[in-house]
Amino acid sequence: MRKTILVAAVSSGLLLISTAFAHHGWGGYTQSLEKTFTIKTLKLGNPHDRLLVTDSDGQEWNLLLAPPARNRRFGFNEDSLSVGDVVEVVGQKHPKRLEVKVHCLNFEGENLYTYRYDNGATSLERQRNSRESC
Repeated sequence: MRKTILVAAVSSGLLLISTAFAHHGWGGYTQSLEKTFTIKTLKLGNPHDRLLVTDSDGQEWNLLLAPPARNRRFGFNEDSLSVGDVVEVVGQKHPKRLEVKVHCLNFEGENLYTYRYDNGATSLERQRNSRESC
């Protein structure tokens, strides 16, 4: 009986850990994407800031940004963008959903947002294993 409970507990723990890694990693986002979108809704809050946007064909996309505390520390907040703004995005698209993990977000020709890790390194640097940035 104890062995069964232990196996169940370990299995549950491994499942939760693998789910967390899948959520936080870039591995599932396999297609590079550069695309222009119009902001429909700003959803700024935990666990990640998100932008709901439409493309030129009217399709709705979900743009995933870094966690809010990190974004605020690097200057991205609720005053950075507004509904109706047109943005250019560089990111990695999910293979099955209209969802993008955003590396860079440009507005009116200027870089407005870059996905940064706690140490300040950018996701683009890590993804391409170079010092390249937005």
